[in-house]
Amino acid sequence: MIQSVHRRIVFALLLFVLSCEKITLVGAETSDNGQWEEKQTQLEEDGFHSEQRFRPSSMSEKEYQGAINAVKKAYQLTDISFTPLRSIAYNKGTYLADVTYQGMIYSSVKETGTYVGANVSFHTFMTAIHNPRSKVYTEMVDRPPYHGTNCRSYYGTVCSDLVSFALGLNYICSDFVVSDEMEELNYRNVNGLHIADVIWRSSHVAIITDVVRDHDDNIVSVEISEAIHNGCRRYSVSCSAFEKNVVPSYEKVLRYKHLERNINYTSVPEFVPVFDETSVPFAYNDYICVDKGDQSCYFVGEDVVLNILSPGDSVEVYKDGVLHSVINVETNDIRLTDLGYGKYQARVLSGDTYSGFTSWIVVDYSVEFSTDEMTVYFKSLNSRPILFSFCDKTGSRKYPYTEVFCRLITEEDVSLGYLKIPRGSLPSDRPYYRIIFATDYGRISTRPIKWL
Repeated sequence: MIQSVHRRIVFALLLFVLSCEKITLVGAETSDNGQWEEKQTQLEEDGFHSEQRFRPSSMSEKEYQGAINAVKKAYQLTDISFTPLRSIAYNKGTYLADVTYQGMIYSSVKETGTYVGANVSFHTFMTAIHNPRSKVYTEMVDRPPYHGTNCRSYYGTVCSDLVSFALGLNYICSDFVVSDEMEELNYRNVNGLHIADVIWRSSHVAIITDVVRDHDDNIVSVEISEAIHNGCRRYSVSCSAFEKNVVPSYEKVLRYKHLERNINYTSVPEFVPVFDETSVPFAYNDYICVDKGDQSCYFVGEDVVLNILSPGDSVEVYKDGVLHSVINVETNDIRLTDLGYGKYQARVLSGDTYSGFTSWIVVDYSVEFSTDEMTVYFKSLNSRPILFSFCDKTGSRKYPYTEVFCRLITEEDVSLGYLKIPRGSLPSDRPYYRIIFATDYGRISTRPIKWL
């Protein structure tokens, strides 16, 4: 009883403060995972309700489920916790070894396409974090041989990736305001907002992940999730603070027209439980891991490095379930070259004991661009091309992005094996192009390919 009274007092104080100013609820080093159900119950007991629990009357059931999926996916990026084994440089500072951080790393990995959530799985990211010699520690994508800007870490996300991933878009939409899939709302007051709405300005975008209302259906607080330079975070602002401080700092409020399409949500409670999901333990492989992290993607012709993390006698490499090679362990980093396309696994043999497997996929692909025919040709034997875009050598498209041709590759395009480029769409200031391919282990992007 005393604990219940205490919770009511604390929650009442929280609502009072929310009515006055901005409160950071989840950021770099704090989390309320595991308390979602308790929070919802307490809200209802005190005469409030959250759109995370109660569907707005203006939303259909399918739209509401799409909105909930958007919130959950945004939370996966804001709530994920990781403890680096070595320091990780990012563009505004350094993550220190043996310190636990919350919120996905901010890194504009346009050139590599290694956005966590949209292209790279949480499993791959977390196993890379657990591997002290993985690329997350050894490569910085703002230095040679890369050309990145506004980035450093090999894995990460940015504001547009967080929102695109949350809404279930098949591409990273950097220009939401001109997207045919978004509608601009003709109001900017708090009471018109719903979860999964988007707030936008030319340099930043964020998503609404909670709306709390009182018994008269007036909004008490709004939660915003976003990726900023020191990582992903979410925070709540009161009704008055939103109108006074947030609205003036953004240019538009947008709503995704097709929330009902956002049907895919993959829970990963072993890494980041959200809502009422129960955390489950995860057993890391302390013997062997590929240098991009487990279940990662490589192109044919790309070297694969097996990081041996514990002593062993030999390594067995399997391709598509069949023993491919046996390699004596003479170094802690075994470099595999000239691998053909297929799914691979490797494990360490120490005495008569085998380790668990580390897994990866090697992707076959060919691309060719014909300026005479205004056609890009593509083919892959074990992946599906999903996106074509022009870019510069950093992977960037200029603003406004609609001036640079970019298009999803349809099933018909795949069957034809080519995509026609509209006349007048060749950007002389973007002399590179890239194609993203989808696999069972996530997506992999070509590095920018020069066409001009």
